[in-house]
Order: sequence, then structure tokens, then C-alpha cells
Amino acid sequence: MMKRFLKRIWKPVLFVLLAAGVACALWFWGAKPLIAKIKGEVIQPKDITSVKKETIEVVFKSTGTITAKKDIKVTSKPSGILKAVYVKEGDFVKEGQKLGLIKPGRNEFEDYKPIPIYAPSAGTVVKCHAQPKDYEKDLSERDLSLPRLGTFLEGTYDNTQNATCLLRLVDTSLLVIPIYVNEMQISKLKKGMPAEIEILSLGKKEEPLMGKITYISSQIEKSGDRWSDSKGFLVLVELARQDKNILLGVNANVSIAIEKKEDVLTIPTNALFEKEGKNYVFKYLGKNKAEKTEITVGLTNDAQAEVTGGLEENDQVLTVLPYGESW
Repeated sequence: MMKRFLKRIWKPVLFVLLAAGVACALWFWGAKPLIAKIKGEVIQPKDITSVKKETIEVVFKSTGTITAKKDIKVTSKPSGILKAVYVKEGDFVKEGQKLGLIKPGRNEFEDYKPIPIYAPSAGTVVKCHAQPKDYEKDLSERDLSLPRLGTFLEGTYDNTQNATCLLRLVDTSLLVIPIYVNEMQISKLKKGMPAEIEILSLGKKEEPLMGKITYISSQIEKSGDRWSDSKGFLVLVELARQDKNILLGVNANVSIAIEKKEDVLTIPTNALFEKEGKNYVFKYLGKNKAEKTEITVGLTNDAQAEVTGGLEENDQVLTVLPYGESW
């Protein structure tokens, strides 16, 4: 009787046991990890990074406008009426070359002998800057050309500050980018520091040019930007034009490495967590486990942090908070 009973139920029992085994397997190797993954309990490989020895640097970045290092405003010494202009924009002139002719006096009836205007230095002829009042006009109404014949020019004899600009002489072989630096950054910059310069008008495929800091002002001054009233220390970055088609007045991005360390332990900044003035990482121990570890850091930038204590090379840390960790 018992044998007949066992013979009759062993298949259903075996089926139930197999079904239970399959269900457990699906739970532990399928459903449970899936639920844990949804809940964030499983540490993903993409969230694990290694402590590496790398170079780290802090870079100061700013934007400025390309200007010529040598840019001379040419004016007439006496006030008078412009009678002749012997050059045009783009001409290269030598020092002492005749640029124009002015007849001193307020009108044609004042009988003074015309006086030549000479180039005070060699350079390329360009138009004068727009006057401050020109900013109130539409672009089509602004006159940036060389003064026309018959124009009355204020001379430097009468008013040095407001003397009328006839033209400018620029030397475009050496270019300068003025930037303004705040008081927190100025102490980290030194004359002679190399600067990487990206000139936007040359296109993204163009390699950055190299320049250097040639001047740092000793006092705060206004930026001179009519759209803002910002202040800062004036810093001049100089670069050679070389054979590049660099136009005056275009924008340039300036990057200066102000601090650099080589062959130091680093982690990504997203693996660094700060709390109550202390720095922590979550050190990966394997098998889905991580341990909060206090570390000390040195140099940091937007992407990296130098590790000076608490970790060793090839240690692994998380770039996200582990499940259940509040911060």
C-alpha cells in the first residue's frame, strides 16, 4: 500500500521540488538582482573607478579681445582743416612718411601755410576707433573711415586729450590680449607664464597658439567695457602673429596653468564627497560592498582631485553614493 502511494506521488513531488528550485534560482539570479538594481542596491561596474597616478593641473581661464601690441593714434599738432590724405587703410608706412596735409586755422579764410602730418612710427594704416558717442548710433550711421578732406581736426597743441584721430598705425606682428583678473587669482599669475590661446575666428580645427604673460598691473582698475562696470587687475598676454590670419578685435580664450603636479594619486571629482569639512570616498570592497573612507586631498580642479592620504594606487572607489547612504 505504501509502495503504491509513494509510486503514485513521487513524480508530482519531484515536479514541485524542481519547480521550487527553478523559482528560487529565478529569484536569486534573476528577479532579486533586478529588483535590487531598480532600487539601486547593486553596484554597477560603470560606477567604479580606480585610483591612478596622473598629472593634475589647475588652469585659469579667461576671454579677451585681440589687439596690436603697438597701436599708435596719429593726430595733427595744430588744429586745422584736412587738405590731403596720402595713404589708405591697409597700407604699410615707414617712420617719417608723409600721411596727410593740414591747413592750420578754423576756416579757409585764415591764411596759414599747410603743414604735413608725418608717421611717428612704422606700421599698418587702420581706421580710428569709434568715438564713445558712436555707440549710441546704428552701425550703419557710424563713420569709422579716415577723416574726409575738409574735416576740421582738433590738434594736440590745443587739446591733447581730445585731439582728433586721423588714423592709427599698428604693428600686427606682435599681438596682445588684455584680460582682467580678480584679487583671488592675481597672486597665482606671474610674468613669463605660458598661455594657451584659442582664437575662435580661426575655427575649432585650428591648434591653440602659445603666448605668455608680459604685464601684470599692481592695482585694480575698471575693465573699460561699456556693458559692465567690472573691475580687476589688468594682465596682458602676448603672442606672435606668425602666419595666421588673426584679425584685430576678435575674441580669444586664454588658458594659463597656474599649478601643476605630475605622477600623483588622483580620483575623479565625482568620487569625492565632502561632509562637515572632511573628505570621503566609498572604497569598493568587492561583492557589492563599499566602505566609507576618510581621505585627505591636495590639488583639485573641475575633473580631478589629488589624493594625499587614505588611498593607494589601484584602489577602487565609487563615483555615486551607495544605496541607502544619505549625504
